[in-house]
Parts: sequence; structure tokens; C-alpha cells
Amino acid sequence: MMRQKRLAALYLGIVFLAGALFGSVAHGLYVQHTARASSPRENRDRYVARLKKDLDLTPEQVTKVIAISEETGKQMQDMREKMAPDFAAIREAHRQRIMAILTPDQVPKYQKIVEEHQRRHAEHESQHK
Repeated sequence: MMRQKRLAALYLGIVFLAGALFGSVAHGLYVQHTARASSPRENRDRYVARLKKDLDLTPEQVTKVIAISEETGKQMQDMREKMAPDFAAIREAHRQRIMAILTPDQVPKYQKIVEEHQRRHAEHESQHK
């Protein structure tokens, strides 16, 4: 009787660990899949497909929605480019203020964090141009 209880507990533990392992792997794959950033074109295509389906757009309307979306996207990109120097100045002021409160040992670590952020940002930008 005692042996059967131990065996049942062992099986229960194995099932629990298998479930935890499966959940961990599945979560990692989900995060990896959803974390991938979409390009502006992918976003536009999803938007157009949604409008086409939900509004039952005609082919002519789809063509016009695409043209409007491309024009709007260009306007927004132009605005981002105009504002980029202002954002860069604000970011640099932020970094300088942070560095002013850090100890000498913390400064190189912070600079490494900033460099890593800049690298990831540059990768993201190059993928979406």
C-alpha cells in the first residue's frame, strides 16, 4: 500500500515536471514568435486585409486604401526624420543626466547598456527600411 502511494506520487511528480517543461518551451516559442517586429509593409498589408474582409471592399477600394496608406506612411516617415535630431538631443541629455548620478564603477556598465540598446535599435531600423 505504501509502495503504491510512493509510485503514484512519483508519477504525479513526473507529469508535473513534464508539464512545466512543456509550458516553458511553449512560452519561449510564443514570446520569440510574437516579439518579432513587423515591417511597415507587413502592418499595411494586415490593415488592408482586415478592412477588405470586414468592410467587404471592392478591388478598386482596396487599391485606393493601399495608395492612401502608402502616402500616409511616407508622411509619417518624413515627420519622424524631421523630428529625429530633436529626439536624439533629448536622449543624449537623458544619458548625460543619468551618468551624472552614477559612480565611476557604474559608468562603464551604463555605457555598455546604452551601446547595446543603440545596436538593437540600428538592427531594427535596418530591417524595416
